Amino acid sequence: MKLLNKTSIYYLIFALPVFVICSALLYYFVSTQINNSLDESLAKEKISIETNLKKGELVHDMDNEVTLMPINEKNISSKTIFADTLIYDSAEAELLPFRLLKGIVSDGSKNYKLTIRISHIESDDLIKSILYPVIFLFILLMTGFFLINFWISKKLWKPFYKTLSQLNSYNIAETPVKLDAASIKEFAELNNTLTLMTEKMHRDFISQKQFIENASHEIQTPLAVIKSKIEILIQSLSVSERDMQIIQSVYNAANKLSSLNKALLLLSKIENNQFNDMEEINIKLFIEKTLKHFEDKISLKNIRLVKEYQSEIMWKMDPALADILITNLIQNAIRHNVKGGLISIELKNNFIQIVNTGSPLNTSTDELFQRFKKSETSAESIGLGLAIAKEICDKYKIDINYFYKDNIHTIVLEY
Repeated sequence: MKLLNKTSIYYLIFALPVFVICSALLYYFVSTQINNSLDESLAKEKISIETNLKKGELVHDMDNEVTLMPINEKNISSKTIFADTLIYDSAEAELLPFRLLKGIVSDGSKNYKLTIRISHIESDDLIKSILYPVIFLFILLMTGFFLINFWISKKLWKPFYKTLSQLNSYNIAETPVKLDAASIKEFAELNNTLTLMTEKMHRDFISQKQFIENASHEIQTPLAVIKSKIEILIQSLSVSERDMQIIQSVYNAANKLSSLNKALLLLSKIENNQFNDMEEINIKLFIEKTLKHFEDKISLKNIRLVKEYQSEIMWKMDPALADILITNLIQNAIRHNVKGGLISIELKNNFIQIVNTGSPLNTSTDELFQRFKKSETSAESIGLGLAIAKEICDKYKIDINYFYKDNIHTIVLEY
């Protein structure tokens, strides 16, 4: 969830109970004030009635309902009681609210039980006429505050989202990211820290790539000397069979080390964008050339080859990298296949699918395209073939995916 949305939700969570509490308090205060006013009016009328009784008159406010009942008890409480009550109105056919006063009045010689009722309808209407506009204004105020806060927050956080967008599109192999200056101190410090960090990352990355490339170049020469000397030893007639096995093992290790060195050097060159020739490549021709190159290995494993070329595929890329990509994928399909297995190659639109039989992987499919990740049963592999293929595909925005089911391995490329 975005920060702005989360902030807005917190504001709403805070505003709702505040709104409910404020509305309840407002209703309570308005109701209390109106009841106090009604009670004051009723108390004044009680005094007026008692005064009139002493004068021998029964005059009172005709808007109110007054009931006087003579009582004979002595020493009764003169306490006045105020209360709310509901009285059924036959004309309206409903219960109507009234404010009620109950007390004792005297004409000097006789006591009377006094009940005065005043309609609460006008008071309720008054409460509504006050409460509803206030609630409406409160809602309007909260909505305006919410929208203004959202707009201000969005404006204030704009430098942050811009920085985030620049970081998302940042490529460490390119120049360090250049973040815009921010007027807010915290964002300015963040941008400055990120700029320094990406500059250091870029320098370290370039330094590492140069080291790998230089080391690979330097290692290649002594490796070639080691291989040539081992070949001389192998051809020597004075070498015993046991020594020959040891020398052959050393020679195989030197070959593997040489392949690993060349693969690392190739990865370094791809990352350094040293393959910049762009040509329209006929993928079918490259596949046929590669299959012809490996036809002995295919025959040796007795692999059945199925080709389905539904359309010509022309991809714009460096010819050398296209050759490496196709070679690595087909070599991988042969190397990890079983005797009497199957390789199926399908071309359709901008879609290449290479299928081969083989044993299940001993590594996670999520890690298959990472460097030095390989099946434990693959002794010949150096674990960089698919990593190189992935690097080439990323360079030309080609989607590459791997699927496995029932001893069937599938590599799919889509331009």
